[in-house]
Amino acid sequence: MKIYNKIRIIFVVAILFVTAFFGAFTYIQQQQHLKQIRMRYIQTSLYISRYLRLHQRKIPSKNLLDKNLRAFLKESDFSLVKKRELITNILKHGHTLQQRKILRKNRIKIIRYHRRLYLFFGNKNRSTAIMLKDNTAISLPWISIFGYFGALTLLGGLYLWLIQSLRPLRMLRYQIEQIGSGDLSISTKSDANDEIGAVANTLDGTLRKLESMIHSRQLFLRSIMHELKTPIAKGRLLNEFLQNSHQKKDYDAIFERLELLIEEFAKIEQMLSSNYTLKLADYHAIDIIEQSLELMMLNEDEIKQKIIIHRDKEYKLNTDFDLLSLAIKNLIDNAIKYSDDHKAIVTINDNAIAISNRSKRFTDNIEEYTKPFHDQKHGLGLGLYIVWQIMDMLFLDLEYKYEDKHSIFKITKCAKYHNINTDII
Repeated sequence: MKIYNKIRIIFVVAILFVTAFFGAFTYIQQQQHLKQIRMRYIQTSLYISRYLRLHQRKIPSKNLLDKNLRAFLKESDFSLVKKRELITNILKHGHTLQQRKILRKNRIKIIRYHRRLYLFFGNKNRSTAIMLKDNTAISLPWISIFGYFGALTLLGGLYLWLIQSLRPLRMLRYQIEQIGSGDLSISTKSDANDEIGAVANTLDGTLRKLESMIHSRQLFLRSIMHELKTPIAKGRLLNEFLQNSHQKKDYDAIFERLELLIEEFAKIEQMLSSNYTLKLADYHAIDIIEQSLELMMLNEDEIKQKIIIHRDKEYKLNTDFDLLSLAIKNLIDNAIKYSDDHKAIVTINDNAIAISNRSKRFTDNIEEYTKPFHDQKHGLGLGLYIVWQIMDMLFLDLEYKYEDKHSIFKITKCAKYHNINTDII
């Protein structure tokens, strides 16, 4: 799971916890407030009940009763609802928060209607019914609201700050992907004083050392190839003065093979330095095999004696002609070199190219032989390492199996292409 998704999950969980906390806090506040309202309403109802029972006996005057009752209601912040239509609407459409009996014969209802609270007081035989309006306005829980949105703002600020601090990590990842594609000139230097900045600066230092090593290796190989060209050119010049035409032809073939080897070294150097441009096109397998034989330092008689070609069916594939020819040349060369009878068998069918020889089974896992300069007694040096690199560049599979005392290397198309840029490798 990506780190950004983990951070989002953490903050979503934190928001849920904050929401649950303030929701519970608001609920508890409302319950306490409602409890206070109930106590106030019950006290008011008890007072009214006792007042009516007392004054109905001693003071028969209704006007005097109303006057005293209104004075009490005013002190308690209540007002008497007189309109019967309003009372009917409140009883019919209002939301009853609580109702209960009081002093056995009387009952009260706390009703919410149009964001106002009302107290309905009545006795059992409905001879007395009073609807009181609570003049105390219902206030929203502003403390909880401000606290909740303040907490959300704080969490949002922390989230943005954390994402912003991780932005260099995303850039570093993009730069590493560019480095993986072969561009070592990218600088990952950072001015940040945190761990990401330290990693970026360490990586940049490593890249500069690696770039210097690659440059030194390229310079060394190019110098060697340049120095080799000079004696070859002198040899060709001196060869022109030879009188023996047969000897002259042999020397020409040797010099030509040496020049082919230098070109091969140049391709290997470009390939290993990730500076090779693929030239993909459709080619027949037999043409690639013939080009591979041209690259080998063998004459026609030696090719006929040491290499057996079986062409069962036509096989066509989209590939780089020069690179695949170089890979197959190395496989054939190794097959001849390490076979019991010094022969290699090349088989072409409708879906693969196979190079086999009569030899002993490999003692190690095949992956061990793909490492450069494998140091076993029958190691394959750089040959199989170069082949493996070319197969990866050309999106081809190299399979190895041992059957009937024969080691078989089979080249097939990859079942699944990797997401790699095929323009510049």
